[in-house]
Amino acid sequence: MSDDKNFIEYNKNVLIHESAIIGENVSIDPFVTIGPNVEVGDGSKISSHVVIGSPAEMPGRKIENFTVKISSNATIREFTTIHSGHTRDTLIKDNVYIMNHSHIAHDCYIHKNSTISAGVTLAGSVEIGEECFIGIESSLHQESIVGDLTILGANSFGKGVLGPCLKYVGNPAIPISINKFAIDKSKKNKNEIKKLLSEANKFLNGK
Repeated sequence: MSDDKNFIEYNKNVLIHESAIIGENVSIDPFVTIGPNVEVGDGSKISSHVVIGSPAEMPGRKIENFTVKISSNATIREFTTIHSGHTRDTLIKDNVYIMNHSHIAHDCYIHKNSTISAGVTLAGSVEIGEECFIGIESSLHQESIVGDLTILGANSFGKGVLGPCLKYVGNPAIPISINKFAIDKSKKNKNEIKKLLSEANKFLNGK
């Protein structure tokens, strides 16, 4: 909570596995569960009813010994679930913001400064690039890759490789234009942007 001065703490009800590593200045609200070997970086904020580090959902398969590693200053809002990896750790990098009721499946990799909106579902082994925005109630098929600075529109379904610096919408999602808003506010340098735009135009032109 941003301001908890008027709350009376009856029982925190936070469960953290003894093997988990919690960084400095981490805020954890009530009714949070953090599983084995999970790492939460400094300055991160975890809202109520979040579960991090449950086993991968792999019916009939052996569950491997991977976990979730969250870098610094991540924000994870209410009722989000983040599953442990199956072939590698699930990774959440610096300054990622995950909104309420989202699900991050096994082996996902969310790069720094990206936002996952409310109600988003990422299937297994999805990779989200830097400074991306995944819109409300959208979803991504397993093993999909989203390029840097790309937005996936609300209620869209992405599958395969989504190019960088683009706006995608629909089911299946298709690129409709350059994501100028993300480019204008990006932390990347001009040379990086130039390379990304060159790749983006290939996707727009169907090449």
